[in-house]
Amino acid sequence: MRITAFTIFNGLTRSLNENLKILGKLSGRLSSGKKLSKPSDDVSSMGRSMDYKVTLNEIEQYRRNIAEVESHIGIADSTMSSVTNSLIRARELAVQASSSTQSATSRAAIAEEIENLRDEMLNLANTKFRNRYIFSGFRTDTAAFDSGFNYQGDVGQISVKIDRNATMDLNIVGSATFSVNGATFMEHLDDFYSALMANDENAIQDAITNVDNALDHTANVRADLGSRLTYVDDLKLNLDNRDFTLKTLLSNVEDNDIAETASEIAKTELALESLRQSGSRILQQSLLDFLR
Repeated sequence: MRITAFTIFNGLTRSLNENLKILGKLSGRLSSGKKLSKPSDDVSSMGRSMDYKVTLNEIEQYRRNIAEVESHIGIADSTMSSVTNSLIRARELAVQASSSTQSATSRAAIAEEIENLRDEMLNLANTKFRNRYIFSGFRTDTAAFDSGFNYQGDVGQISVKIDRNATMDLNIVGSATFSVNGATFMEHLDDFYSALMANDENAIQDAITNVDNALDHTANVRADLGSRLTYVDDLKLNLDNRDFTLKTLLSNVEDNDIAETASEIAKTELALESLRQSGSRILQQSLLDFLR
């Protein structure tokens, strides 16, 4: 079979084009730092890359949800810390008022501080975060307790997803949080106030018991909040480890080996130069044959 100059020219052109495409692809990898720019580069690797990215996006959303949990629970725990302090002070006053040496006048003076503690307790029960009441269940636009100490919220638990198979409640319900022995903390303090104003020693003794029960209940509430925070702390560490592992796998799939790519570029450029030189000689000879 006779090989014509046209055949040689077409072969050289194809080889040049193929090497130029390879050079362009390698240059793109070198400039972007990535070895995958489109699915056709490596269908299998692109599929793995997409799976890793989807999972990484999920982890980032879980992190945002956990941050939201920590914010709400942190506010609730801080509020319950203030509740504890108010109850401790109420107990100190109850013990003081229960002494037989106290007069009606001195107990009336103590009643003024108890009245302030009662009102402070109501304000704490109606704590807001981001302009929403945190102890009202789903009814976050409504104060948890009215001025008569009646609960106005519901028992809704606001949950968020913190992992694929795990959710956590953002809130604690005020009706359970601020109630013990069938009455709210505010009602117990109001009864204590009335006992002091009436100079009723038996009722004052009852107030000590009620405050002690409220303190125990508050400690349990805070223990529950603390366990939630501990759980999300552990989960955050787990998410960090998964995030690191997935980013490493993604890097192995996507990131380009710069040294290897530079070496491939040098080889391709050398091949192109060889093609140019050999093509130039062959075409010159063919042209001379034609002129003869």
